[in-house]
Amino acid sequence: MTDTRRLIDQLAARAEPVRPLSSPLRRTALWVVLAAVLIAMIASVYGLRTGLLADLAQAPLLLEWIASVLTGLLAAYAVFQISVPGRSPRWMWLPVPALLLWLGGLGWGCLRDYARLGADAFLMEAVSSECAVAITMTSVPLGLLMLVMVRHAGVVRPAPTAMLVALSAAALSAAGVSLYHGGETALMVLLWHLGAVVVLSLLCLLFGRPLFAWIGYAKR
Repeated sequence: MTDTRRLIDQLAARAEPVRPLSSPLRRTALWVVLAAVLIAMIASVYGLRTGLLADLAQAPLLLEWIASVLTGLLAAYAVFQISVPGRSPRWMWLPVPALLLWLGGLGWGCLRDYARLGADAFLMEAVSSECAVAITMTSVPLGLLMLVMVRHAGVVRPAPTAMLVALSAAALSAAGVSLYHGGETALMVLLWHLGAVVVLSLLCLLFGRPLFAWIGYAKR
């Protein structure tokens, strides 16, 4: 009994205060600010594309762009919710309505281009794949930053957390790329922008546990 009390006293003497996590809203705001700074830096290098303001003046295109931004924001907030033990896993469905709205906007754009261009609306240009590469390259640092911010989620929900990290980073990156890269038909945007988001999200869903193990926190 004496040894037990001595052990308790030693542990109590060495105990250090635990810094509580910031609220999900505050951590989301911090990450979004960092993401906006990175995207703004890239856009400043390339310059805003010609016709951007004219495109955003059209309600369907503006709604599509806002939906991609909302997808990224809501997915980020969901990440900081489900990565905390005890929080409801239903938070992972939060970005779905915005994602469906984004998908619907792209589908409507395809129909609009077909009515305007006919069969030319379905022509694909290899150079248009550059936007998918840009989205991926922008998503990687943003995704790694968020993974580090929720590194302890490896013992909570590694796969869905990693998937939402990729969804958030890729959706915001796609919105950012559209500011300085354009000229594609809606079909090319659907293929390269949304395609990059889906591929990155599914890869992180499949390899979520190894990602957190690489960072150093994963359920053994």
